Amino acid sequence: MHKPDTLQANHKPDSQESQMSNLMNYANFLYNQKNYENAAVFYEKFLLEAKTINEETYEAYGRLSDCYVAAGDVNKALLAAFQSFASGVPHPVICYKIGTSFMQKGQVNLAIFWFDMATKETIVNGHINYDASFANWLPHLQLCVCYELLGEHEKAYHHHKLAQKYYPDHPSIVYNQKYFESLFYRIAPSSSSVLKEAEVLGRNDTDSIDINSEILNTEQNDVVFTGERVVINDAVKKNHGDVLEEHLNRYRLAQKFVKDKRVLDAACGAGYGSKMLQVAGASHVLGVDIDEASLANARKTYGHDQIDYAYGNVNKLELEDNSFDVVVSFETIEHIDDGSVWIKESARLLKDDGIFIVSTPNRSIANPAAYFVEQPRNHYHKYEYTITELVGELLKEYDILELYGQTFVSDYSAFQAQVVRNARAMPPTTTPYDNPVINGYELMDLGRVKDINPLYVVVVCRKKRDLPVDK
Repeated sequence: MHKPDTLQANHKPDSQESQMSNLMNYANFLYNQKNYENAAVFYEKFLLEAKTINEETYEAYGRLSDCYVAAGDVNKALLAAFQSFASGVPHPVICYKIGTSFMQKGQVNLAIFWFDMATKETIVNGHINYDASFANWLPHLQLCVCYELLGEHEKAYHHHKLAQKYYPDHPSIVYNQKYFESLFYRIAPSSSSVLKEAEVLGRNDTDSIDINSEILNTEQNDVVFTGERVVINDAVKKNHGDVLEEHLNRYRLAQKFVKDKRVLDAACGAGYGSKMLQVAGASHVLGVDIDEASLANARKTYGHDQIDYAYGNVNKLELEDNSFDVVVSFETIEHIDDGSVWIKESARLLKDDGIFIVSTPNRSIANPAAYFVEQPRNHYHKYEYTITELVGELLKEYDILELYGQTFVSDYSAFQAQVVRNARAMPPTTTPYDNPVINGYELMDLGRVKDINPLYVVVVCRKKRDLPVDK
């Protein structure tokens, strides 16, 4: 920490009461100026010298925790919040802040525990004169998000209804109501049951149901999902339905481009995607992957005269130039050593005006504050792109035709954003832009959304033609 202003630090008020008031006021001034580093110094000094426990003390602990979050040190933020417990009954605001810190760390179950604690009657009744939203609709809103992240849709809906009871007109709660009404796991207010499996998988297009239903009911139950290559089986449908739906929707998009085309499915994995491309009318599909076991299972489960499955490293494919009409590359580019090499290689393989369809995680959401060269949290990934980085890389070889997002996250869910909006006296969880309703994990044209960001980006490109050169 930088040493704060010496005049302020050495100022000696006439009384202990006025000294404490000055410390807190100056800490709040620094906090509101977003000078979190020095604000933390004065909050710590205030708490060290505090003789009584009151709401102001808890406010200091909470804001000290905020300062550490703003500095990117979630562990210190948690320590500051936990220190408040020595003062007496845990405070609802402190419990809420602990929950948001654990959520930021990706520890969703611990976040659930602390958001739930914030609503407990014994805790709520132990304090007065605080913002009651931290004990009712805000923790229930976050509990809704947490349970949805875990795929526990009924519990998520339950907490949505509790939040709705307190603040039915809040934009976030209105948005969530639309989300649940449209969710492929459609939970009706009068029933806790989910729809039958055909609807659980979120199929909205009649033709898509017809051509894909057999694939979705053909399961590889002897294959274990490790988190790297998605397979269709009973365990994945029950425990990782969100991941499966994300992958299926990407191939549904690709199905629109492959009729009567020769297609390369790069890093085909379990093989169901190659089969989906074949049933959509592709004249021939070549699925390549570096995992021989997956290829063997793909041949056994999804084999067809119009599909070949072969070993291949996407950056070193021994295939002829201009040999495909369409190249599909879903969740591949982040796994290899150099994405730019694969993009150039895909263009080599495509005919003039050939189509390249690619998806990858958006680092801005998947690994916020991480740099391109730093190891992502997913240990299977070598690096991850932001949307602008991916677009910039693609434009070297392709014209971009369509740009989609998938699995959207509201900007306000980032705790840093809440701190900044609070400091600017702006509602911390407001999403003022009226976005279209997004059904589950469907792809959404990025030109239609504002104030929310996708966890995944999907791009449809066309190979650039060499421009004529004047001689």
